[in-house]
Amino acid sequence: MTKKRTTKKTTRRKSSAKNKKQASIGKKVIVLSLKAGVFFIGVAFVFLLFVYLGVFGRLPNTEDLARIDNDIASEVYAEDGVLMGKYYYQNRMSIENKEISQHAKNALVATEDKRFFQHQGLDLLSLGRVAVKTILFRDKSQGGGSTISQQLAKNLYPRKKYGPFTMLVNKSKEVFVASRLEEVYSKEEILTLYLNTVPFGEDVYGIEAASQRFFSKHSSDLEPKEAAVLVGMLAANTAYNPRVNPERSAKRRNIVLDRMTEFGFLNKEESKLIKESDLGLEYHKIDHNTGIAPYFREIIRKEVTRVLEEKYGEQYDLYRDGLKIYTTIDPTLQKYADEAVQQHMASLQKEFKYHWENRDPWKKKPSVFLSALHSSDRYKTLKSSGKTEAEILAEMKKLTRMSIFAYPDEKEVTLSPLDSVKHYLKILNTGFMVMDPHSGKILSWVGGVNHKYFQYDHVTSRRQVGSTFKPIVYTAALMEGMSPCEYISNERRIYEDYDDWSPTNADGNHLGFYSLKGGLSNSVNTITAEIMMRTGVDEVLNLAERMGVESKLPAVPSLSLGAGEISLREMLTVYTCFANRGSRTEPFGLLRIEDKTGKVLYEYKPQIKGFPVLDNQTVNLMNHMLRGVVENGTGKGLRTTYRLRSQIAGKTGTTQDNADGWFIGYTPNLLAGAWVGAESPVVHFRTTTLGQGAHMALPIYGLFMKKVEQNPRYRKYTNAYFPNLDSKLTAMVDCADYSEDDPDRSFFDIFKRGKERPDSLSLKEWRDIQKEEKEQRKEKRKGLLNRMKDLFKKKK
Repeated sequence: MTKKRTTKKTTRRKSSAKNKKQASIGKKVIVLSLKAGVFFIGVAFVFLLFVYLGVFGRLPNTEDLARIDNDIASEVYAEDGVLMGKYYYQNRMSIENKEISQHAKNALVATEDKRFFQHQGLDLLSLGRVAVKTILFRDKSQGGGSTISQQLAKNLYPRKKYGPFTMLVNKSKEVFVASRLEEVYSKEEILTLYLNTVPFGEDVYGIEAASQRFFSKHSSDLEPKEAAVLVGMLAANTAYNPRVNPERSAKRRNIVLDRMTEFGFLNKEESKLIKESDLGLEYHKIDHNTGIAPYFREIIRKEVTRVLEEKYGEQYDLYRDGLKIYTTIDPTLQKYADEAVQQHMASLQKEFKYHWENRDPWKKKPSVFLSALHSSDRYKTLKSSGKTEAEILAEMKKLTRMSIFAYPDEKEVTLSPLDSVKHYLKILNTGFMVMDPHSGKILSWVGGVNHKYFQYDHVTSRRQVGSTFKPIVYTAALMEGMSPCEYISNERRIYEDYDDWSPTNADGNHLGFYSLKGGLSNSVNTITAEIMMRTGVDEVLNLAERMGVESKLPAVPSLSLGAGEISLREMLTVYTCFANRGSRTEPFGLLRIEDKTGKVLYEYKPQIKGFPVLDNQTVNLMNHMLRGVVENGTGKGLRTTYRLRSQIAGKTGTTQDNADGWFIGYTPNLLAGAWVGAESPVVHFRTTTLGQGAHMALPIYGLFMKKVEQNPRYRKYTNAYFPNLDSKLTAMVDCADYSEDDPDRSFFDIFKRGKERPDSLSLKEWRDIQKEEKEQRKEKRKGLLNRMKDLFKKKK
């Protein structure tokens, strides 16, 4: 008995000791846990304190946040308010809250932050989910769980790397910034800031830019299905991009629709119908190389920059300040111009390729190819890496996959870099510009066939102008007293005073006699050269400058045939003198600049009459003669091929070896010009039939004007008429263009400025009188010119 009791007591003592030991361990665990908790809380507190104090980088204060001014793209508009393009570092458009569709705001809240209107920047439930699923279980698919305010903080102040603490530091900073945002802004203002800054991929930022990119509409007009697509993209820009991954985008859209239905923003019937519909994508990309008139936008960019610097110094930044820039471009005429260029150039390029087949146009001048090769980016890269010429050529002969421009657009090919250089050397390019000759407004501008691949602007580039220069020579001749019906021998002459220069005609024909008007309409070189010699090189040079040529021209007689290098824009300025009743009109494209609040920073002051250059009689005669080019001369294809019915005057132009083709044409109210050629003048058609301006450039004008004539809106351009010649001028042009024999009584002998030689005067006496009158007219013109220069200075 005693033994049993002793055993029980011992057992009880052992059990009690065990319990005490366990209790002691439990207490120790609790104490340790509490200490660990306090330690971690302390560490967390210190960590957050460090973040707060800016140890990991300064946090923006409330004053910084109140001055948030994100980069906003400046927008360029056509004259009727159509968006042409933008200038930006980031493609962002900032708009007010009331201009954002409520559907977009509802979709955002339902999907990204359902307790947005209850919290103050930090949602503890979402934060707990992040801690458990993302940090402990490394499940990154769960996302960050950040509130909209925190996401806005991340958008405004992009995350940085801090080694193993990157996630904790960035999240902590975003919590503090989000809290301060909630102090500074209302909930609606935070929604607006977020939707104006959030990235949608493709270098697009903000709901407005995304709406225009993917649905070609303003964000205020977004419907629920469109809003759901865009908000769905925020989870993963590329994965849910409706253009790149339409099926994924549709699935994500439906998830957003379910969330909107769950929170009462949509009813089930609406949601069901939307889910059954397509994405409704209307993709419209506008970047530096696309959109309306990209070459023109680059010209405007330079002009806006210059204007802002002159007036405001460094106060405005075109790429950040959300300026509104209004231009003179007519988007419909620009569309017609683009279509005319693409249609003709695609056809002409095929013809050029067939013309040369597998031969190289630069075979006799290999330096052309070598120069292009050495200018290529790939050659420069290989050269800078230290490779020898032989190594570079071997590398550039290797086939590679690349994108190249091939009419009408780009395509993927397998090609060696060496062959790609050859490919681009054979590409024909163009410049085409349309303007109002009275106001000077530039209505359309095509600087090349593709801005992405060819950024050199052929409206402003200088090339030999060929016969488009001849009207300046004929104008000078008329002003010097020659008559449209004065006949000149078509013989080939040698001008000994100018290194035995001997111009010839393209057709090789040097027989008969041409009147001045016949020489112009048929673009006869021998006639034009002789007129230049009789009129004087200096007289022609001075007139060219007064009419608008800014380029430096050679003082040689070959200038009469277009040896000078002049830009298309300058030549159109010259032709305004004919279309604008003798006054030169300067083309312009910039109408107005406004800041993002609508304040006008600059506004163009229109010219009243232009700069007077030609007298009324000379203008009427030249318009009549240039109409003859279209009716009976080198421009008659506008009637026979394109069946244009408008009254049109104009001039074709072809340069040496058919390197450049030109055509400039105008109605009384619309002026346009085209140039066509390759980058190197060595690359050209081998026959004048194919290489002349009537074949290379005139079709662009013809196709363009055909579209204009078909649009009733533009009857002011197509139904306008040139003034009829009075009886005196009618008599002065009443003669044949060509005569096989020298007329018995030359018009030169009968008329000088409309006067008949009296029978009492010999021809020599009559010519002496005319010479004296010519000198008197020169003096009068000098006086007029000085007055015009004074007037021009006052205008400036």
